[in-house]
Amino acid sequence: MRDEVVEMTRSERGVSAVTDPAPVLRPVEEPGPEIDTPIFVIGTGRCGTTALMDLIAYHGAFAWPSQYTARWPGRPRLAALSRIVDLPPFSSRWRFARYVPKHAENYSEWDARFPGFAEPFRDLVASDVTPLVKERIRASVRDMTRHQRKPRFITKYTGWSRIGFVKEIFPDAKFIHIVRDGRAVAYSYTTMPWWDGWGGAERSRWALPAPMLRELERCDRSFVALAALQWRMLIDDIAEASATLPDDEVLLLRYEDMVRDPVTSARRCISFAGADAGDRRFAAHLDRAARRIVDPETRSSPPPWKRNLSREQIGMIDDLCAEQLGRYGYR
Repeated sequence: MRDEVVEMTRSERGVSAVTDPAPVLRPVEEPGPEIDTPIFVIGTGRCGTTALMDLIAYHGAFAWPSQYTARWPGRPRLAALSRIVDLPPFSSRWRFARYVPKHAENYSEWDARFPGFAEPFRDLVASDVTPLVKERIRASVRDMTRHQRKPRFITKYTGWSRIGFVKEIFPDAKFIHIVRDGRAVAYSYTTMPWWDGWGGAERSRWALPAPMLRELERCDRSFVALAALQWRMLIDDIAEASATLPDDEVLLLRYEDMVRDPVTSARRCISFAGADAGDRRFAAHLDRAARRIVDPETRSSPPPWKRNLSREQIGMIDDLCAEQLGRYGYR
C-alpha cells in the first residue's frame, strides 16, 4: 500500500510542512468559471486515500493540488506544472517518477485560506465558514482548474469529516469515503512517529470525549487502545456527517475491496463522480496504477497487525470497536 511509504503529510507530522515565510494571500478575485461538482476523497488516515487517489485522480477530467502547490501556497500558476502528466512519456512510465507533479494533500493552501483546516480539535461544520473563507477557498480551486485546464477538481484529506464545512463552500460537492479495517488502522497509527497519541490523549488533536477517556482508563491508558478509540471516533464522525447527504453525494468504498480489484473500484468511483469511466487514456493509466498497490493485508499471512499485536491487544480493539468493525463487515 503506497500510504505505508508515502512521505509524511503536514497533518501526519503534526507540524507545518511549509518552511518558507507565510504565504502571500492574494486579494479575493472576481468570480471565475463555475466549479463543477468537486470530489473529495476522505477517510480516517492510514486507510488508503493515497492509493485510491493514485488510481482515480489522473483521469483527464480532474485538476488536483500537487506537491508544488502544497509547498508554495498562494502561487496558483504552479498548478500549471501538473499538465506535464498528460504528456508522453510522463503520461506513461514516468508518471510517478520523482519530481513529476503528483496529487498531494493541500493542507498548507487550505490553512492559508482558513487557518484551522488541517488540525482542528473537532469536526469543521457549516457555521465555521465565513463569506471571506468561502470565496478564498473557491478562488483557490478555480485557480487550479484554470491553470491545469481541467473542468473538474479532486482532492483528498483525512481525519475529521469536514463534510459540513465543505458543503457550505461547495454545495454540489461529492465525497468518496474509503474505510479500512480499524485494527489495521490502529496498528498503523502506533507505528508512525507523527502520531501525536504518544503525548497522551489530552495533547492529541483528536481529543477524546469524556466517556471514551474513561474507556481508555479502563485499558490502563494503552497506546493501542488510544489509537483504536481515535479510529472509532473519526469513523463515527464521518459516518454521522455522511448520513446527512443524499445517496448520490457520498460513496463508501472498502480499502480491502479496492486492493482486491482496483480497476473495478476505480471505475466505480469515476462513474460516481460523473466522469467517463470508459475513457481509453484512463484505462491505460489504470493498468499501470493498479500495479502500484502493494498491500500487506493481502500479500502476507497473517497481516502485520495480527503478527505484531498481542492476542490481548487485538481483543482490546475488538471490544472497544465492536460496533464499528461490524458496521463495515470486519467482524
